[in-house]
Amino acid sequence: MRLGDRNLFVLDLRASGASVTGSMSRPARFSGTNGAFANLRGGVRRDPVVRAELKDGVLHLVVQNANDPKDEDKYAMTLHGDTASLAYEDISGGAIEPYVFHRASSGAQVATDWEPNRLYTASDSDLPSAEMHTIYTEDQRVREQPSADWQAVSRSDAERREQTRHLLATGALHTGKDYEEAAFVFQHGDSPNDYLLAHTLAMIAVSKGNATAIWIASATLDRYLEKIGQKQIFGTQFSSGPQHGWTQEPYDRSLISDAMRAQLGVPSQSQQAVQLKALENQK
Repeated sequence: MRLGDRNLFVLDLRASGASVTGSMSRPARFSGTNGAFANLRGGVRRDPVVRAELKDGVLHLVVQNANDPKDEDKYAMTLHGDTASLAYEDISGGAIEPYVFHRASSGAQVATDWEPNRLYTASDSDLPSAEMHTIYTEDQRVREQPSADWQAVSRSDAERREQTRHLLATGALHTGKDYEEAAFVFQHGDSPNDYLLAHTLAMIAVSKGNATAIWIASATLDRYLEKIGQKQIFGTQFSSGPQHGWTQEPYDRSLISDAMRAQLGVPSQSQQAVQLKALENQK
């Protein structure tokens, strides 16, 4: 079973007459939820297959924890050409999707080069999207012009969001940097859903080990709250208009402490006050 280009589980089965023996190798320690895995560490553990029975085209396996003989997992394995699905038999209701295994040559090994603090999924890849980076670079470039035509920028922003939606729909984004760049593109949207999607993309970026995306995760949530008529909570958003000068209002300053802001890469409220004063003093 692969997560991107890395082997997470290696199931080695050998038939001898009517009996089947083998083992399942896996990281010694990991945590998983809904097909996503993290905290992969501790080397490799090799658990023996202690019982196996072929019935109606399904191979029923019992795998025993190499460190605890009383701990056993029951699986049902079904072949589909060069792939196989492995479903838990001792967890009812289909609470866990079957694992998908790919036929591999003898000697396949469980990977040990997992990155700490990263969430892995089956579609993972370490290769960034060149197309996403091009979209992001243009998104930033048009904002750095000394005299930008903001109506033209708005039109091109909409085009970049559609291009990014296509990349998301086709599964073309993989790395934390990909998702952080996509978050910035939707942060420059114009609807609550744009900002909520940007926040979601930033969370994915953080889960993939791109810790710097925690700031854009905070800023996108603030912008979403403002767009739906609620108070921002981190203080990342400053605005001005014909009826008022620069302000952060509406702003709930009591929910998030400055200690929490520090963990999110967000300036403290005193630093924000300095930023606001600097904006007010601009000519």
